[in-house]
Amino acid sequence: MNVSQLVPVALAAGALLVVLTSYPYLATAIAYRDRDNGLAYIVFLMGVAVWNGLFAAQVLDPRPMVKGFFFSIATLGAVLAGLGWLLFASTASSTPLLPYRRTVYRVVALVAGLDIALAITNPAHAIYWTVPDSSPVSSAFTVIEPAVGYWVHTTFLVALFVAGAVLFGLAWRNETDVRYTAGYAVAGSATAVAILVSAVFLAGTASIAPLIAGSLTTIGWVQAQQKRYLTLPRPYRWVVDLLH
Repeated sequence: MNVSQLVPVALAAGALLVVLTSYPYLATAIAYRDRDNGLAYIVFLMGVAVWNGLFAAQVLDPRPMVKGFFFSIATLGAVLAGLGWLLFASTASSTPLLPYRRTVYRVVALVAGLDIALAITNPAHAIYWTVPDSSPVSSAFTVIEPAVGYWVHTTFLVALFVAGAVLFGLAWRNETDVRYTAGYAVAGSATAVAILVSAVFLAGTASIAPLIAGSLTTIGWVQAQQKRYLTLPRPYRWVVDLLH
């Protein structure tokens, strides 16, 4: 197996690993479901899982149209992930309050819903992309020809991740919960860059953006576990330390 064949396999395997880690992460999120931040993390986690799962599913069938279908559903997951990320960032106790929060939520939710509806129904109108008939069957991922809607979708997705990264960046600057705000700000920025770069140079093909978004859900899980650990009585913490 040469490098050109190994890269798609590695990306698909990484995406599948992200999906498999969703179960323990979701169990942790449910424990915090009574908080706005916990509910936002659930939306974010579900979006990342769908995004990675359908991204990996493209390698299962050689037919371009089937790959295009999986790519459309992966786009739905990406939008949910971006929406959940913004909600998660804006409801975190460490980040500053989002100006005009209710208005922002309504506008973003409306645009996200419209984006998802258009992406899923793209075969009927081709506003987002077309799958050329000449697409090579051997290609591991979807080969598309982007249209105007695709670039609007990419801009919206990048804006969501940048907005969340900025909120955590402000918290990092204010030295609020630095251990996690720094990680969120850096990983959120990296996700936005990965989305933009893959959209421009690798439209509809291999992308590391879903995997990097998975690192954000991992940081959230680690943070939740750390907070649980700190709330344990000291003797129990000694036992946990001993077991580790």
